[in-house]
Amino acid sequence: MTRVLVCVQPARGHVGPTKPIVEALLAAGHDVTVVTGARYREAFGNATVKLLPPEADFDETDLDGSIPGRAGLKGLKLARFELTNFVRAMPAQLSVLDLDVDVDVVLCDPLFMAGLALVRREHRPRVLVLGFLPFMPPVPSGPDSAILKVLAPWVLRPAQKQARTALGEDPGMLFADWPLHSDGVLQMTCPGFEYPRANAPLHFIGPTTVSATAEHPLPPWWADLDGSRPIVHVTQGTVANDDLGRLVEPAIAALAGEDVLVVATTCGGKLSPGPLPDNVRVAEFLPYDELLPRCAAMVSNGGYGGVNQALRYGVPLVVVGASEDKREVAARVRWSGAGIGRTRASVPPKTLRRDIRAILDEPRYRARAKELAAEMAAGPSMDDVVKLITA
Repeated sequence: MTRVLVCVQPARGHVGPTKPIVEALLAAGHDVTVVTGARYREAFGNATVKLLPPEADFDETDLDGSIPGRAGLKGLKLARFELTNFVRAMPAQLSVLDLDVDVDVVLCDPLFMAGLALVRREHRPRVLVLGFLPFMPPVPSGPDSAILKVLAPWVLRPAQKQARTALGEDPGMLFADWPLHSDGVLQMTCPGFEYPRANAPLHFIGPTTVSATAEHPLPPWWADLDGSRPIVHVTQGTVANDDLGRLVEPAIAALAGEDVLVVATTCGGKLSPGPLPDNVRVAEFLPYDELLPRCAAMVSNGGYGGVNQALRYGVPLVVVGASEDKREVAARVRWSGAGIGRTRASVPPKTLRRDIRAILDEPRYRARAKELAAEMAAGPSMDDVVKLITA
């Protein structure tokens, strides 16, 4: 039996891909303790759950209300604040990590900054990183990142200073680079969707999230997905959906009158009042393992997990995103050839219509998405992942 400590931020996009790994570890007879926020107290089945202190916890459905000082910030100022806030939580996170008891392996969220302190310890358990974000954010790494690299020092400096304060000394590395000093990163994609990295400790395990009808029941209109028209799925994901006018509503407008069926998820957001075009169906959430195999294309703001779930089923993408890690995801979609990626907060309906039509009409995008799907299918099974963690 291996004793595994799992540290994961209380956010749906982080908890979702971690749950199947925890379940597989438990089923194999290993001892698992999960440290996360109060919102996900019941999410991990029979695992022991330890809650983060209030100063390290937050409510992803009300980020401005649960994180003091966040309201009103946008763009690079918001990115700068959030990175510093992640690091500021380190002492509170460490206060609930009882590493004096026997722990063999720590599985750590890359934004759970206690990981920075752990990898610096001389005597420590193995530390593996849960790779459900683009590898090595927030430093811009894509082909279009030259301007952002110039601005990166201004964005990163306060968080680096906070890391020195939290540790009581210079960390000896950029705070965001701590995964490079871990014992491995369980990257939840395939090699064809990540830039080649020399000496990076990457283990490509493919997407792990399960999104089935047990969690998201089918809506009454599900029978409309009968294959008579190409299905285009549109989403702004589970975090950046406070304003569906950035992508979901422009995509609906772009495809009004087109011979496609638009399936949109709001994920807690609200559409503007008024009638929808006849070719649009809307739900709050949908089971991706049922929906995506039926889709001809997906329009997304660039959540790494959702994009990789689409690629798991060979679905080509239009990605428009610039917040959080979404700029990096859009760049990877473009670089990999699996779709069109635009590193912008929004684009007009005319541009979206052109991009979506290209994805539907040009076979190269679907062909490349299917190649990435084959890479994922040939990757390690969950049993293999468990053996990797507990080796």
